[in-house]
Amino acid sequence: MKKLVGYLMVLTMVLAFAGCGKGGVTGTDNKAVEMKLADASSSTIDPIEYDFAKGKTYSLLTGELISEKVAKQRIVTCMINNIDVAMPQSGLSEAEILYECVVEGGITRLMGVFQDYKKIKKLGPVRSARHYYVDYSNEYDAIYAHFGQTKYAVSEMADLGTEELSGLSALGSIIFYRDNTRVAPHNAYTDGEKIVAGIKASGFKKGNTLKESRFHFNYDVEELEGDNAKSCKYIDLMYNSYSHPHFEYKKGKYYRWQYNTEHIDDIANKQLSFENVIIQFADYSNIDHNGYQDVNVCSEGTGFYCTEGKRIPITWSKSDKESFTYFYTKDGDDLMVNPGQTFISVFPTSGKDNVTFK
Repeated sequence: MKKLVGYLMVLTMVLAFAGCGKGGVTGTDNKAVEMKLADASSSTIDPIEYDFAKGKTYSLLTGELISEKVAKQRIVTCMINNIDVAMPQSGLSEAEILYECVVEGGITRLMGVFQDYKKIKKLGPVRSARHYYVDYSNEYDAIYAHFGQTKYAVSEMADLGTEELSGLSALGSIIFYRDNTRVAPHNAYTDGEKIVAGIKASGFKKGNTLKESRFHFNYDVEELEGDNAKSCKYIDLMYNSYSHPHFEYKKGKYYRWQYNTEHIDDIANKQLSFENVIIQFADYSNIDHNGYQDVNVCSEGTGFYCTEGKRIPITWSKSDKESFTYFYTKDGDDLMVNPGQTFISVFPTSGKDNVTFK
């Protein structure tokens, strides 16, 4: 009966939402599904569906059930320092999606995508904006939080009309604070209350403006199948000799390591882990004598999708800066992603041989 109800839910969602992939969740309004479940006999609703009928909806970022209240919140992205002296970081385990890109000097920086952020006790250390991160943030029509910026990022935010929470603005002291137990410039932090205060003081729209699901989500967690699916219990991302993180698969998740230690969120007191890891190969280039990087985000390329201890080759494309980066299987079908948190590595195409699996 549980399977039957699940199939009915998926069918209802496919009929109700434009653009749904087979078995996936891509809509923005779940009222049709809620009405169906509310009218169903209680004997046919298991605890998950029962919760769904009581004010739950599907997250457009994770494909998991979340409260309607959270689903209506505006999405926020935040730049996070990722050099060794910035560890341990705080609040990253709360990110529904986490990006990693290379910046100048061969180091990487992280950007978290957050919707359920109001209860975050501490987030950071927050660092400066880069223009290609602005592009990825724009995919979510997100409010972009950062402390500092390059001139290229300033220009990109102006061109795209990005709404930002900047540590260097007049509202900086409302949004951010310095943790004096850490060494500057690795000591700028924010939290859920300060993010909310910054959005209010800036006059930004508070409601969710994202119009489609980030991925085509499976209804339930599924293993990758077919000839292209290979074992993937260890993912090695050797950006260079300094930035060399890896993931180890255990207990149904990919646990992240960097700088020869577990990658810890010190507030949650746990290692970062993800249901999904996406490696997106993209072309990088030096943009000036400072070594600032440019990433060809509006393009197409290849990569890998890793979940449940397996991987498959994928492709990606992004037509313009107003659209998502879409992911596909090798055969050209929409990539179906398991519900849960996702890590996206935008890895230099020139170094793709440095991505290895076990």
